[in-house]
Amino acid sequence: MRLRHIFLITAWLMASVAFAQGHNDTIRVMTFNLHAGHDASLMQIGLLIKQYQPDFVALQEVDKNTRRSNCPHQNNRDFITELAYYSGMEGLFGPTIKFSGGLYGIGLLTRHQFVDVHNIKLPHPNSRMEQRGLLQGTFILPDGDTIVMACTHLEAFDSISRVAQANFLLNHFASSKHPVILAGDFNASPADDAIMLFTGQWLDCTAGDFTFSVKNPSEKIDYIFARPSRAWRTIESQVIPVKLSDHYPVIATLVVSHD
Repeated sequence: MRLRHIFLITAWLMASVAFAQGHNDTIRVMTFNLHAGHDASLMQIGLLIKQYQPDFVALQEVDKNTRRSNCPHQNNRDFITELAYYSGMEGLFGPTIKFSGGLYGIGLLTRHQFVDVHNIKLPHPNSRMEQRGLLQGTFILPDGDTIVMACTHLEAFDSISRVAQANFLLNHFASSKHPVILAGDFNASPADDAIMLFTGQWLDCTAGDFTFSVKNPSEKIDYIFARPSRAWRTIESQVIPVKLSDHYPVIATLVVSHD
């Protein structure tokens, strides 16, 4: 009996030491610009997502009940609800503008419980450009740890607006008390001023492979960033060469260390 007590005490001490030293969570993240569903059905997109079993998916160009004359097969569809169904995940929608009788914006799919969600407008210095947004949630992982997962879609046609939006994102997350993943279509190459702002503070969890366009891949403009950079490590990253949009989806497996 005494030996058993010694064994239990030793096991408890070892577990306590491991807890005190922190532990790691592995998280699989995808980002995908859907091109408003022009190139594939929602079932095809949802089943592709399900195939890769991500924990989180950041989605851009997401419609809700729109009626596009050049995309009639997606008219009056609720993209997030249908993609959540086909992928077996839970969906969150962040509308940024009213469009063609419905709403248009960004979204998140998740396998994990969330405690809050915020849909935030990004700076809009050029009124001729589209209003852009940030959709973020605070999520509880299976072991009880907390992270922030966010999706964004930056300005494509005005570099001043894009840099203003990048600066907003940096300042917005600077005081986050939880590790953050920010994924989406940044409409900027790695050498663009907006992307250079993330250097050092954030880890770029994607490789250098081109993500746009599927007809002639020549640019990397889709990213998965994580902060603080010292807390994250990329296990693997890949561009998925499927033609379900004008962008390729990107997926990365990350490890976050909780101290």
